[in-house]
Amino acid sequence: MKPRRTTPEPTEEEIRHTAFFLWEMQGKPVGRDMEIWLAAKERLKHALPPRGRDPFRQKNAAHRARDAQAAPPVVR
Repeated sequence: MKPRRTTPEPTEEEIRHTAFFLWEMQGKPVGRDMEIWLAAKERLKHALPPRGRDPFRQKNAAHRARDAQAAPPVVR
């Protein structure tokens, strides 16, 4: 019997975002698209949180809190 995978496969959007980050961190090299794409996919496969959790939740919450403090009060 084949073991069941416990983590979901990363989505294309997640891979694209991570690959772009890696590409920038490596100095935007030319001609290494596939290598960087596969590295991003592998990185995500081993770093995904359990199903149902948003990996960017904490970051997004921090950004919303910062934006709320910077925004002027709404007058009605």
